[in-house]
Amino acid sequence: MIRTKRWTGAAAAVACLAGVVVLGMGNANQAPQLRLHGGSAWLASSKTGQLTLLDGASAEVAARVQVAPPGAPIRSAQLESTGYALNQWDGSVVRVDGATLKPSTSSWSADKIFPTPHALYALDSSRGLLTPTDLVTMTPLGAPHSLATKADQAVVDGGGRLWILDQHTGELVWFSQDSQGSRTNAGTHLTVTDGRPAVLDVARRKAELLDPETGTVVESVRADVRADDAAVVSGWSRGILISTRGLLMACEFTVSCRNPVALGSGKADLGAAVEVAGHAIVPDYSAGRAWVVNLETMRVVADRKLFDRPVRFELLARDGLVFYNDPDSDEAGVFDLNGNGRAVSKYNPVNPGSGINQVAVDGPGPGRQSPPPRPESGSPNAPVRGPGANELALVGAPMADIVFKPGNRGLVGDEFELGVVARSSIGLATAEWSFGDGTSATGLVARHSWKRPGEYQVSVATMLTVGLPAPVATATVVIEPADAPPRIAGFRVDPEAPRAGEPVLFGAEVTGRAPDRWEWTVQGQPVSSEPEFRHTFAAPGTYTVALAVTAGAVRVQESKQVVVAPAPPRVKCGDVLTASAVLTGDLVCPQNVAFRIAADNVTFDLGSHTVTTASPSNSSVGIQVAGAKNATIKNGSVTGFTTGIAMTDVNGVAIQKIRSKSFGHDSAGDIVGTRATNVKVTDSTTSGPTAFVFRDRSNVTFSKATFEQSAVSLCSDHSTCAVTGSSTVRIDRLVCARNEEDTDSGSSITIRDSALDIAELGHACDDVKLTTNQSTGGDITATNNLELVGNVMGDRQDDLVLDSPAVRTPGRLVIQDNMFSGFGVGLRIGEGTGTISGNVFSGNVDAGIWLDPSPGQLTFAGNTFTANGSLKRHGVPAEYRGGLIDPELGRQSVTLSDNHAVNNRGYGFRVATGVQDGGGNTSSGDLHACVGVSCAP
Repeated sequence: MIRTKRWTGAAAAVACLAGVVVLGMGNANQAPQLRLHGGSAWLASSKTGQLTLLDGASAEVAARVQVAPPGAPIRSAQLESTGYALNQWDGSVVRVDGATLKPSTSSWSADKIFPTPHALYALDSSRGLLTPTDLVTMTPLGAPHSLATKADQAVVDGGGRLWILDQHTGELVWFSQDSQGSRTNAGTHLTVTDGRPAVLDVARRKAELLDPETGTVVESVRADVRADDAAVVSGWSRGILISTRGLLMACEFTVSCRNPVALGSGKADLGAAVEVAGHAIVPDYSAGRAWVVNLETMRVVADRKLFDRPVRFELLARDGLVFYNDPDSDEAGVFDLNGNGRAVSKYNPVNPGSGINQVAVDGPGPGRQSPPPRPESGSPNAPVRGPGANELALVGAPMADIVFKPGNRGLVGDEFELGVVARSSIGLATAEWSFGDGTSATGLVARHSWKRPGEYQVSVATMLTVGLPAPVATATVVIEPADAPPRIAGFRVDPEAPRAGEPVLFGAEVTGRAPDRWEWTVQGQPVSSEPEFRHTFAAPGTYTVALAVTAGAVRVQESKQVVVAPAPPRVKCGDVLTASAVLTGDLVCPQNVAFRIAADNVTFDLGSHTVTTASPSNSSVGIQVAGAKNATIKNGSVTGFTTGIAMTDVNGVAIQKIRSKSFGHDSAGDIVGTRATNVKVTDSTTSGPTAFVFRDRSNVTFSKATFEQSAVSLCSDHSTCAVTGSSTVRIDRLVCARNEEDTDSGSSITIRDSALDIAELGHACDDVKLTTNQSTGGDITATNNLELVGNVMGDRQDDLVLDSPAVRTPGRLVIQDNMFSGFGVGLRIGEGTGTISGNVFSGNVDAGIWLDPSPGQLTFAGNTFTANGSLKRHGVPAEYRGGLIDPELGRQSVTLSDNHAVNNRGYGFRVATGVQDGGGNTSSGDLHACVGVSCAP
């Protein structure tokens, strides 16, 4: 598979120049923002392919302008009253005049745009070219600038300068009308503070205000962030705002950072804050909510529920009002600092071509009107469903999860909020609930209370926005009697085996009535009245930790004996560890190998500190483990070495909560194992060019791991590599290799229950198995056995090129119960013998499946193809568009039975004459009749 453009950067941040907007560049962690002096804002509506003009004073839709084909992912940018639309499918840019509301013809091919007062900058990341263009005609203003850096973050300052930061290298470049400059090692995050650029460096824990002319530091402040924090940064009039770990921090230059304020749960997915009149408005994507924080008192003064589901929405601010927008749905609106406002439908969500839906809201809350009822069958707007709704195949992959608030335990009569959350970018349209007590409800969010104690199984049947049913999601809720006394069911101690001198987090699971009062003691001395607390034991020994909770007149108490081990000896660079040790501070090590573990059962606790080197060599290693069993490396960072952690002839090594960033390639990398067996890597992150290398009959399991934008990882020479447990994998090439004397690699890769963005997977691997993942596709191969089961596959939301996943193997091929949506082609199938069954191919631009002219007997059974071929693209012939397509009509070793094609803008099925027709295939609402196989209506 050829990916001609692949933008792997985080995306552009916000331009804070008054009247200038840089919006919708697809940052995975930072919400695009607006800061305007005008009274309206241009909002993107991808489903309709329009820019929507929302008037700020009336909160009404003033205009809708067509800028792209319906369904094209678009993002908007704004300069004063003029809007710019970027089509992320083909990179075209359209200008909408703020006075006439007339769109221009499309121009340029870019993946990011930055309007400034003197030019519109168009960035082509694939070629590293930044071109200044005329703001009106969009013709080039001279030669393009060549960028050696990635445009991970970009802002426009108060003087109209464009600033671009490469987060991985720290290189900062800036451009004005007649000059440009650069600076190395500037930081990891970029923003604008009161019109001036500012950076945050999480590694140095410092925020710096820069001179707009020279890029030099003029003011700074220490920021209490960790090197592994997924921080999001924005500016305010006195300094910077940092959103991380469910907290908002406000840091004032030359003064200090104020006490952080907690927002939502500890797992809240916070975006970049926007300042309005001394208040910070913070988006919480995980809850579809916005928090309003007074920056003087650092207290939450209001919060507003904007969406009834988690969504990565855009946040905009002007004239004391806050705008919000979901580019991928009809939902938008405006609210004030008290949380009061109005929600607006940018278009009719059921019939986008009809008039505008507008909804007024007087008080806090989502306040959106329910969408108009779905058309009855036979009406002009009724969708064509083919053989009937009950005959469409269920999507086989898990598509949704049930979320209980405040939790999945409660008392008789307690009201619970139940929400159903999509696992992928494919949204949920409707939901039907069954509460396990004989009652039911509808809606993506429901409220319910149970009248009798017991354990109830809750189920929800959902319909996807693509018009297909998803598998029923289930969860269990435990209901106790209303008068159930509180009970302390257990204690939580983290870490489980504490040592003297290290902080320990204590908590408890309490059931029954909610306590009115918490009382914690250590050795009989009161220490806390909160549900959780931290305590540091000064000396080793056995301690009694007790908790008493009171609910009304009932008081219960439990205690736990905690054994505290002695503090391990201090270590220094170059030490050979034969006993457990704890790092007490950051170290910069000159040695070629910073630490060696040379004995069994050694635990090396980095204590949340960093080990790095000032003089890296081609063979430098952070932590080396050789010939040892049951070693543990945990809690810290290893950076700057050729190899972060190297293991040779080991068994049972555990790597826990480690962040590794090496610069090694080929046989070096963040984590390397040679003859390393039973290796477990948990809650760890790699961010070097090579995430891992395991060889010579090694086996490793990664769980809850994050691989950040690595170029390659290897599993070779009869090794087994498994990834599971909600991991995130962003690796360009995850492949195998073999020794010269071997005929095959003997290696396998298995990935389950994770999020994947892999361009090439499985080259030279014997076996590749992907099960119940969320994936952006890629080129997937294996030499012996290839299995894809229960995955949800969708194209990258921030990618400018429509990718087409491809599979091929000379051996066994199994593609079962998957969902393929939003690609150019849902799946290209090359060489292979096996079955493709129970899958859904929906909303792919060209076709659901393309068959390549390759050997192998394939059986297609029980698949559904719906709404594919939705967009005519240059270079794609009409006969290549539709459901299941053989472009060259050259593959005859194919059997088709019980497949269904519905509403494809092309052929339902177009296959070679001579394929085996197993019967039961149907076509309904497709643009063209079936070719090569008989289809019932």
